[in-house]
Amino acid sequence: MARIAYVDEATTVEPVAIAFQRMREKRGKVTNIYRALAHKPTMLATIGPFVGAVQAPDEIDARMKERIILRVSLLNHSLYCTHAHNQIMAKMGFSAEEIAAVSDPALATFDAPTRAALAFADELTRSPGAVAEATFADLRRNFSESQIVEITMLVALYNMVNRFNAGLELDLEEY
Repeated sequence: MARIAYVDEATTVEPVAIAFQRMREKRGKVTNIYRALAHKPTMLATIGPFVGAVQAPDEIDARMKERIILRVSLLNHSLYCTHAHNQIMAKMGFSAEEIAAVSDPALATFDAPTRAALAFADELTRSPGAVAEATFADLRRNFSESQIVEITMLVALYNMVNRFNAGLELDLEEY
C-alpha cells in the first residue's frame, strides 16, 4: 500500500485536471504516479510535459528507449517501473524473450548501439560520475552527441522516477 493517499480524480481542478487528462490520453488512465504527484500541482503540471518530451521517440526510437527505461528500473529494483514497463513493452510488441534479455544485456544478442546504450545506462545508474572512458567511447562510436544527450537524460529521469516511486511505495497497477 502506498505511503500517501492518492488524489481522487473527481476532486481535481486545473492544473491537475489538465495533467490527468494528458495522462488518460497517453496511458488510458491516470496512473498512481500522477495521483501521488497531484499533491503538488505545480510539480505535476511541469513534470508531465518534461517526461513526455524525454520519453518521446526522437533521434532514439521508442524501442531503444523502453529497453533503457526497463534496464534502469531493474538496476534500481524499482518494482513499480519494472512492472509498468514490462507491460508497456509487451503492448509495443516486444516478445517475452526480448523483455527478459534486458535483465542481462551481456548475454543478449543486442546490436552494437543497444549494447552501448545499456552499458552506459548501467554505469551511470550504478556509479554516477564514474562512467568508464571505454564505455563512453563505445557510446560515442554508436551515437551522435545529440543522441547521447537524449540517452543521458532518459537514464537520469528514470533514476529520479524510480526513487520517487520507491520512496512512496506506489502500488503496482495494470497498464
